[in-house]
Amino acid sequence: MIEIGPGLGMLLFDVLALWPLIRIFRRVGRSPYLALLVFVPVIGLVLVILALGFGRWPRLPPLPKPQRKARRVVVSP
Repeated sequence: MIEIGPGLGMLLFDVLALWPLIRIFRRVGRSPYLALLVFVPVIGLVLVILALGFGRWPRLPPLPKPQRKARRVVVSP
């Protein structure tokens, strides 16, 4: 059986997490190079989570209010 040490496991996780983090940083409007902080052992992932968790995210435009249909008024003769 193949034995994976903790260093190789962390490297594998970092490589797999890199592409989604780059996409998230682009959508947030930050530099995608911040995703490379993941490769700094232990503190890098913490910094990435703090940057995403406490950073300012772009504000989406408000959803349009649904238009209400006019009610029919039935007049009895």
